Amino acid sequence: MSIIPLEYRNKAKSKAEEILAEYHDSHPLKSPIPIQDVIEEYLGDVQFVTTMDPIFLEGVSAFAKKDMEMGWVVAINDMECLERQRFSSAHELGHIVLIPPGQKETVYCSTDKSTWIERVCDLFAGHILMPENFVRAYCREYPSAFLEDIAKAFKVSRQVAEIQLRILGLSVRSKVGGAVINF
Repeated sequence: MSIIPLEYRNKAKSKAEEILAEYHDSHPLKSPIPIQDVIEEYLGDVQFVTTMDPIFLEGVSAFAKKDMEMGWVVAINDMECLERQRFSSAHELGHIVLIPPGQKETVYCSTDKSTWIERVCDLFAGHILMPENFVRAYCREYPSAFLEDIAKAFKVSRQVAEIQLRILGLSVRSKVGGAVINF
């Protein structure tokens, strides 16, 4: 597994903050982040397609493609849960705004996280769906919240919430079976 270059780690966070700030200039921003609205506002020429059609390869949750007439097309696999669809949308935005020109024309979001490009887009998605200031405010307001509560509040998976909290250096409790564990 290749390491994400530091330049792109920093760029993932700063670009997510920049996009959210730009959105906030004309719309009130609150949690959960309205990711499709944010993407549409930022790109301007994006079409979202949520479909169950067999256009998705096995293990593919979404893809982004630049169309000469329609602009960006972001296709989301409707067979996935809402949290996955939101994450996949944010991940595809990451491909569009972070990765330098010369990338493939169609970018697929898959479960293969072996490349740093896929992982930096995941990092970007975590930052835009769970902005640091929102997460810290939530944890101050609900100091006894469980990981599962935080994930639900931000409409992300438990795994995304866990990773983002770890990145932010925050520890919370989690319900595992009948037990409560700290991490």
